Formats: sequence, structure tokens, C-alpha cells
Amino acid sequence: MPFIYLSLTLVVVVFAAWAVNILRPVPESIRSIANVAMALIVVGMALWLVNTYVPMAGSIRAILNIVVVVAACVRVLQFLGLWAGVVQLWTDFRNHQWGMPIKNEAGGDQTNR
Repeated sequence: MPFIYLSLTLVVVVFAAWAVNILRPVPESIRSIANVAMALIVVGMALWLVNTYVPMAGSIRAILNIVVVVAACVRVLQFLGLWAGVVQLWTDFRNHQWGMPIKNEAGGDQTNR
């Protein structure tokens, strides 16, 4: 029975992708959002298939789930244009010198916290 639901969902996703990308003229922003949503559905179904039908140790399954979720989050952040900001924030955090005095506008030192 799960395979019937899975195949029905895949048929719906394929039809929706065909309708959004080829059949109807849709604005580019809506087309992109629909494509990301359909990709997340397919990734979720693939992860469900692997978790359900591939025998593996629980720790390996947990690592696989974490990797897939992180990769999906990175892809969504890239689509939304937020990934460069996250990378810049991480770079600033890594290059920050904690506890070093910094100069303020008046010329005095203050401890950076």
C-alpha cells in the first residue's frame, strides 16, 4: 500500500512540474517556489524509502538523515538568497578576536565582548 501512495505522489509531482514549467505560463518567482517545493517532496519521499526499506544501523540512519536535512536546508537557503549571509556571518564569527580591545570613535579603548 505505501508504494501505491508513493507512486501516486510521484505522478502528482511530475504532473505539477510539467504544468508549472511547460503547460501554463507562470511567473518566474512562482515557478521557482513550486520547483523547490516539489524537490523537497521528492527528497522527503526518497529519504522515507531509504529509512523504511534499506536495512542499516540506527547510527548510520541518523547520520544519513542529518546530512540530507542539512543539504536540503542549504539548498533552500541558496534559493532564498540567504546562504551568502549565513556564510558571511560564520566567517565574521570565526575571525572575531574575543577579548581584544577595540577603538571607539572617541579614540578610547573598550573591551570587545
